[in-house]
Amino acid sequence: MAAYFNTNQLRLTMKELVKIYMSDCEECNELSQDCMDLLRHNFQAEYAVYNKQTKAVEIGINKTEDDFNSYPQIEVYSFPIKEIGKKIDHSFKHNQEDLEFYGKLIGRKKGLGSNSVVLMD
Repeated sequence: MAAYFNTNQLRLTMKELVKIYMSDCEECNELSQDCMDLLRHNFQAEYAVYNKQTKAVEIGINKTEDDFNSYPQIEVYSFPIKEIGKKIDHSFKHNQEDLEFYGKLIGRKKGLGSNSVVLMD
């Protein structure tokens, strides 16, 4: 069975999904693969991990201008677990490919299958 979302519904559902991701992270002391994929996607990051000691999510972003001629310069950003939801919400993207990506994450979490979320304008 398919689920139908417009952009606003998708954004609200993603907010709820991020809360679930963060709750799971606090319980398990690690980020789920879907959460890592979301963080890497939204922030165009090289990696995303949960630091148990600081209870923060660390995101590594490649700041190198020329990706092929030098060693990458990874800048690490650290966000407390309680604040990461706001950061993800502010990084929400509205183009079609990004919305499809969010739909796949929702579909996997809600047991709908990764291609069972339909986006409407």
